[in-house]
Amino acid sequence: MRAAVVTQLNSPWEFQDLPDPVAGPGQVVVRIHACGMCFSDVLVHRGHWPVQLPIVPGHEPVGEVVELGPGVTTLRVGDRVGVSWMQRGEGRCVHCQSGRPVRCEHTQTWMDLGGGYADLMPAWESGCTLLPDGLSYSDAAVAFCAGFTSMSGLRNADPRPGERVCVLGVGGLGHMAVQLAAAIGLETVVLTTSPDKADYAKELGATEGIVVDGDRGAALTAAGGADIILATTTSADQVAQVLSGLRYGGRLVTMGVTGPLRIEDMMTLLFKQCSIKGSTHNNRSDLVEVLDLMARGKVTPRVERYPMGEINEVLKRVEAGQVRYRAVLEHD
Repeated sequence: MRAAVVTQLNSPWEFQDLPDPVAGPGQVVVRIHACGMCFSDVLVHRGHWPVQLPIVPGHEPVGEVVELGPGVTTLRVGDRVGVSWMQRGEGRCVHCQSGRPVRCEHTQTWMDLGGGYADLMPAWESGCTLLPDGLSYSDAAVAFCAGFTSMSGLRNADPRPGERVCVLGVGGLGHMAVQLAAAIGLETVVLTTSPDKADYAKELGATEGIVVDGDRGAALTAAGGADIILATTTSADQVAQVLSGLRYGGRLVTMGVTGPLRIEDMMTLLFKQCSIKGSTHNNRSDLVEVLDLMARGKVTPRVERYPMGEINEVLKRVEAGQVRYRAVLEHD
């Protein structure tokens, strides 16, 4: 098979011919049709994830099952599937036994088996999710990281009917978070420094786009505050600053990989009894919900499509923040 391989950090990825994978017990082989790219791929490129080189990256893969390993019972050859970042736990810890394998300390991921920037990808059966009929591979790929992360962040905030959600940052995650919050019936506003993105947020379903050029928390407070803030930015300073815009009992959920988060606004935390949560991929039901909303036309990712051969050029675009709003690599 042909695959893009990270051989050295901060160096172009190399296309190599590798042996075709063979499905082991409980595993399948997926012929990849598309694989999304996000900033986590940049972090792999820079050495911020604990990967062993050389490695095939790619954690938003979708394609067709072409081989079943011994013991596979829920998938069939020809199934259209996507593969989650976390594919299985060890099975015997308290978290796995409680049906929460994402919390397992010994999870199996693409970093163990190899990722989706390849013709073929091995995956655990438990890490594969069926794609709804009619949903394109390129759109579905976005669900397996950006969509999954955004919905898990929203669900981790425990939204209640009538609450107001503020999305901080309208990028790959943020443009999905806006649509998902609006799709489940929550009033949704966006904080951005760009008037163009404020207008675009309304096209995505936001009731208001708030343009800020100073204190984000003060701007949000002036606009009525929010019960939930979904922070999708990679700026720790922005996350800390927006905290003051929470209403009483509000929840800030941060989903971007930031530097150290220093909270100086203890008055909001104490006297408004607010909370801060981190969130990434959580329950598989969050992913299935995203795929369903996408299949029903309630949520549509904005995708830039590229051939797999242009992967290094796309990596540069993602690193520079030039993609609007999600890049997907496709096989010819």
